Amino acid sequence: MNIFEFARDKEKQAEGLYRILAGMGLSEGMTALFTRLADAEKDHYIIIKKIETAEKIDISSSDILSFAQETIDKMKSGEVKFKMATSQIEVYKAAQAQEDETEKFYLEHSEKSTDEHQRKVLLALAKEEHQHCIVLENIIEFISFPENHPENAEYNTKEE
Repeated sequence: MNIFEFARDKEKQAEGLYRILAGMGLSEGMTALFTRLADAEKDHYIIIKKIETAEKIDISSSDILSFAQETIDKMKSGEVKFKMATSQIEVYKAAQAQEDETEKFYLEHSEKSTDEHQRKVLLALAKEEHQHCIVLENIIEFISFPENHPENAEYNTKEE
């Protein structure tokens, strides 16, 4: 398996996982986030195919971080309904580990690339994967907030 096959496989796996998570129908906000992540992974797959054929491509800057923050803020405020079992955290951590592995893969291969355009594209893909890690970290933090911050008055059951 060459670098391109490996990269395409990683992107397909990530897209599949995010489509499954989006399809769980857990909440409007989470469905939107996971659909957006799946679409980004699909775009990465196409980019890898173009790199493989030495086609010149341009990777535009992603808005995934701002989209994720807006969505999580809406869930926090109750504007978008949220329901999620904390048992899902392990799935999100696994997805985050996969994104981290893929980011490292792209960074490693960008250092080895002798083609400047290919190197820049691999670095851009690594940056995208890093942003996905941040999105997943924010989701994990959002879901586990009550568990990790019991002192929050909203969750405090001590009598005064």
